[in-house]
Amino acid sequence: MKKITLLLISLCWLQVSFAQEITKQEKGYFNLTELGYFAVNNDYETQITPSSFSVIYDGAYAISLRNINGWFVTNKLSVGLGVGLENYTRKSSSAIYDNTFQIFLDARYYLKNKVNTFFAYADVGSSVAISDVIEKGPMFNLGLGYKLKMTKRTALVGSLGFIDQTIKEEAPVYKNRYYGFAFKVGLLL
Repeated sequence: MKKITLLLISLCWLQVSFAQEITKQEKGYFNLTELGYFAVNNDYETQITPSSFSVIYDGAYAISLRNINGWFVTNKLSVGLGVGLENYTRKSSSAIYDNTFQIFLDARYYLKNKVNTFFAYADVGSSVAISDVIEKGPMFNLGLGYKLKMTKRTALVGSLGFIDQTIKEEAPVYKNRYYGFAFKVGLLL
């Protein structure tokens, strides 16, 4: 509890110490909900013998639902903590899929202090085990997007980026990696 309180005080101090005239950008707390579609490749590596591995290359796609809660540190920089659900389905067989639950850190840099502006983002985190056969694995996501202000407190965001998700599974699977393009749209409150 002390660490969380210290983190919140630090974020508030950063907000005050880096305060600029905020004219057309959000400030303080924000909530972002995103729906995404990922067009990805899949490398599925299995262990055949103790010293030999087999790698299968396949295409896949994923549907994603994410929610990020965070804070505008300055009028151009925001940081947040996100959670998400993702369903990776292989193109070769719709019966083969991996469901993941994500926990990640999100950072965004808005290029201009305007109502409508481009931004760059980075997500770093991990999937959390939600079934007996899937274990956790690292995830990162980098990209560019655009924020379009709809009302005084609401903006529509769209982004295009690169996602890389590795899922460690039970033997004989050594590694299951999904990587490719991520298309997302969201509502910023």
